[in-house]
Amino acid sequence: MAALAIGQVARRVGIRTSTLRFYETEGLLAPARRSEGGYRLYDPEAESTLRFIQHAQRLGFSLADIRIMLGTEREGNLNDESLLKVAEQRYLALERQATELLIQQHELDLFLQDLNNVDPTQKTANGLIDRLLERVCPSPLEKPSSDATLDWLITHTGCSLVNLEEQTVLDSLRGQHVHIWKEGESYQILVVGQNPAVEAALRELAQMEAACHAHPAPQLTANEEGYLFTVNGENAFIFAQLFLALERE
Repeated sequence: MAALAIGQVARRVGIRTSTLRFYETEGLLAPARRSEGGYRLYDPEAESTLRFIQHAQRLGFSLADIRIMLGTEREGNLNDESLLKVAEQRYLALERQATELLIQQHELDLFLQDLNNVDPTQKTANGLIDRLLERVCPSPLEKPSSDATLDWLITHTGCSLVNLEEQTVLDSLRGQHVHIWKEGESYQILVVGQNPAVEAALRELAQMEAACHAHPAPQLTANEEGYLFTVNGENAFIFAQLFLALERE
């Protein structure tokens, strides 16, 4: 395959050419050579390297960490101690963040339990506190199913997925491998693979949600890794939960 100009590589990965130049100054990715006119030319493998850099950045790795990881990968030494140390440090940082969230969930659990023990005459007639307790206070080992998450989505936002027959669109999405990350107020949900049934299900889901008042219309695009389902707005996090639950099934 022919070498790629800097603009071609940037468009394929969805970044600015200035970002590519910055990566070059940081020692992450260099052009394979220069044209007779002095323009940067990249090997096709540069696209995979850039996607690796993007993925690592989404996970919170610093550029210095990514430089180490790329170096060990190029040398074919994935058991290098420096690589393992970088990965371990990032894992421990995430564990600290997760612990803080678990503590807050635990304290919220106790807080809601206290609210639930007030004078019954003060409780709302529609049982809102009971339904909230059912959602947020299960055992931490009991992950909610996609159906439970979808029920929460419907109740919390009034989403258009309220029609039960429409939920069959999720059947093709169960057990699919996903990557999820946040960009601003958007959640990017990448369903890995090139399965036409998955693409059809995602397209149908996007169309169903296009007119929903609870959030902006989802966007669906395809790339070499799979299908990217983008949801915007303050309720987008619930779709992230939904796809995580679907992956476990």
